[in-house]
Amino acid sequence: MPAHAQFTLLLALSRRLLLSTWLTLLALLALYGANAAKLGALQVPLLPGDLRFLAAPGPAARLFVQYLHVDALHALLCAIAVAATLVLCRERRLRVLAGWRRAATGATAFAVGASLMTGAGAWRAVYGEAANAFQPWALDQSAANTGLIGGLLVYHWELGGGDVPPADRAAAMAVLQAHAPELRAALAQSTSSEALPDIVVVQSESLFDPARLRDVLSGRFLRAYHTLAKRATSGDLGVPTFAGGTIRTEFEVLTGAPLASLGGVQYPWLELDRDNYPGLTRVLDAHGYRSVAVHPNAAAFWNRAQAYPALGFERFADAASFPTDRIVGLFTSDAALTDRVLDELDDDGPPRFVFAISMENHGPFDWRPGLDPQRLAALPLPERLDPGARPWLANYLYLLDDADHELARLADALARRKRRTLLLFYGDHLPDLGPTYAELGFDDGRDAKQQPVPWLLYDSRDARPQRLDTRAWMLPGLLLQAADIHDGAWFDVLAALARSQDFDPDDPRDAAGIDALARLQLRGELEPLLEDALGLGIATAAR
Repeated sequence: MPAHAQFTLLLALSRRLLLSTWLTLLALLALYGANAAKLGALQVPLLPGDLRFLAAPGPAARLFVQYLHVDALHALLCAIAVAATLVLCRERRLRVLAGWRRAATGATAFAVGASLMTGAGAWRAVYGEAANAFQPWALDQSAANTGLIGGLLVYHWELGGGDVPPADRAAAMAVLQAHAPELRAALAQSTSSEALPDIVVVQSESLFDPARLRDVLSGRFLRAYHTLAKRATSGDLGVPTFAGGTIRTEFEVLTGAPLASLGGVQYPWLELDRDNYPGLTRVLDAHGYRSVAVHPNAAAFWNRAQAYPALGFERFADAASFPTDRIVGLFTSDAALTDRVLDELDDDGPPRFVFAISMENHGPFDWRPGLDPQRLAALPLPERLDPGARPWLANYLYLLDDADHELARLADALARRKRRTLLLFYGDHLPDLGPTYAELGFDDGRDAKQQPVPWLLYDSRDARPQRLDTRAWMLPGLLLQAADIHDGAWFDVLAALARSQDFDPDDPRDAAGIDALARLQLRGELEPLLEDALGLGIATAAR
């Protein structure tokens, strides 16, 4: 029905039967082609949020075009499609479709399309089978059951409301009461009266430890990370995405809310209609921090231009703030990002919060222009990796070495500063390495989607090491705890649970409870529940 509605609307606008049919078929071909490409790279089907890139296609096109490989055959097919479209534009208009008939046809098509978008009751009955098969927690399987277009419609109907779902207060109360003693102790703490540290957070694109792969040399890669980890809190980090979808890990770190708590939402900055997010930046703002987000990509990408002010950032230094000649491969170098982060710090004045997202190590990895051939040739690759997979892994390892080098440079620079600085560094997800995972596999025998990424929290004035495996949404609580900043609510709860021996985020009851608490936090309804559950008077974020 969506395709028929599009066809009928085009027919009313153009009064050309063959042209309308042709353009509808091209649109369907593009839709299913994009879905196949996304499934192949990310193992996730096309979602309504992906189509929002069409509203501002420039930034998205500059990134996604890097994944296209147009050979002579594909160029010829595109030329034929353009030529066929131009020829059909000369088709004689249908005389029968004129006057009131044309207006009625167009109005009918528009009404059908609008009712499909809003999920009118009749359409929900038609798509009832697809709705019953819809599983937001397993989108690839759901799309296979519902079909692509049915899945897009049902996803839009069920999850397109633009708001955080209501919370299960009973589940929230249960998890609070189960951990009441340690939570009461955490919530009783007050923010330090000493000078607060500067805080730098670096979300490193596609960073993971390749030593987890079979036959990859242990100790050769991420040397700076492992050296720094001996003077920091570090470990494995569970993230909510694989091979793409940086926005998901970013959301968890900046809000402290698990992505799963949103009930199936996959692109928070696009799908949630909010002009204010409670989170890490706002807590720091309440304690006098000046905040800036730094990311060498277009501000419109992932709707960050609107999301970052809603999160409380004072400024956003996007791609326009970086020189165009500092490119490695396809994207702005990590060295340029490090320089910009250091430029944002000052030993005088109020404390600074710098949130940076790197870009150099973004996919695709099957090709990369401008890399040093001698460095590439010197990289140790597993002998059993076939010629088709070797460029994927080699390009990735080359760029990973750059990311690791910049971590060392940044940490050394922070250690030399007069002002104490905390550095939180982590990968956002595993890279899309095409055939590499299938050919090599992982030492622990688990699937690529189940692999963690590295993280560390380095304090320039405290070199005590600690091993702690955690989740991305727990990081802001641990970061504020290290800074001795206490909000008397959500982030103190997260920090306590992150270090609790009795809390298991994989336990269904604990998971349901934390999701409910996260919803309450995002909806501004958490603090009264904390007081009821724990019998405390909850302080404000200015505590």
